[in-house]
Amino acid sequence: DTFYFSIVRDPGTLGPSAFSYFRAAAPAFRRSPSLDAFLASPSRFFRPGIRGNHYARNLQWFDFGLPEPVPPAAVPKILEELERVFPLVLLAENFDESLVLLRSALCWPRHSVDAFAHNARAGSRRPSPVQIRRSRAWNSLDWALYSHLNRSFWRKAEEFGLARLRDEVARLRR
Repeated sequence: DTFYFSIVRDPGTLGPSAFSYFRAAAPAFRRSPSLDAFLASPSRFFRPGIRGNHYARNLQWFDFGLPEPVPPAAVPKILEELERVFPLVLLAENFDESLVLLRSALCWPRHSVDAFAHNARAGSRRPSPVQIRRSRAWNSLDWALYSHLNRSFWRKAEEFGLARLRDEVARLRR
């Protein structure tokens, strides 16, 4: 009867962030002179199986312990099973909405959840549209994971009630 939940982030922004954060730990990132060079030709720098390179590709897929390589046809079944294990996966980009749905899923009273920004890089620039597109393509398993869980999240939000969700998010932010 354990309730498992987790959080995911759009790989279009996670990839560039991981490049910066894990640069010292991932040989693929260290070998590249820049994020743009890496995303323009990631296979030039990335070698699977090298210690630390799990930070450089499909990091969330790895974190969930999902198999790789995986035939594309098997991805939907894997994601459906993951959703059975994790009935709620929060979205980093919609953190306040995620907290409201988590509070509801755990049957916590409204006053039991507070939020504040932490570990956000002030002044960091947002990745360019090209960087986002290339990062999603390079991290294709993460993109499939995120897309599936994002759709699942918003189905749960609709079941909760979107107007109710907006009201509770406003209350949380106050």
